[in-house]
Amino acid sequence: MVSQTQTNDSDVCRRCSLLGPTCCRIATGQEEFCFPLSKVEKERIQDHVPYTGGFVVSPNSKAFIDNVCRLFPGEEAIVAKLFPEGKEHFRLAVDSMGACRFLGPLGCEIPQELRPYYCRLFPFWMVDTLVIHFDAPGCLARREGQTLTRMLHSLDTNRAAVKDLYGRLRLVWGLPPRKGELKVTKSF
Repeated sequence: MVSQTQTNDSDVCRRCSLLGPTCCRIATGQEEFCFPLSKVEKERIQDHVPYTGGFVVSPNSKAFIDNVCRLFPGEEAIVAKLFPEGKEHFRLAVDSMGACRFLGPLGCEIPQELRPYYCRLFPFWMVDTLVIHFDAPGCLARREGQTLTRMLHSLDTNRAAVKDLYGRLRLVWGLPPRKGELKVTKSF
């Protein structure tokens, strides 16, 4: 999602971000399914990437809450406390074509280490102690790699890094650590 000159990201994310509906571009009308930003993530981006218009407040709709609950099965009560229906959350803004406002002609304009944890994790996720990948047909890493091992390699990451990012995501949202997760420090 960023050029090689900005970070050591693999080229696959940059190429993918320019193709169409991907994790950086969504279909119009799907905005309520964008992953939320924690206060820590939003402030970190604002401190280092002085760009206005990159964030928007979205309602905690039932569809949004249900979507977040699917990502954290068995933790529906915690998710409901974090995102009470009728309240609001921040997310990254998108333009009229569904592209993230931080998506530039060379990919993501947010340096890798400052991006939201969900952006850094995608297309990977954790189920219990297992690293998995989403079956995201729009994801170029998924289409080119086809297997978890090849996808990890093409995105220049590994299972330990995915577990660490997932643990950090949980911490910034106030979700308790899961059994078997790597212990992480509070350096968000």
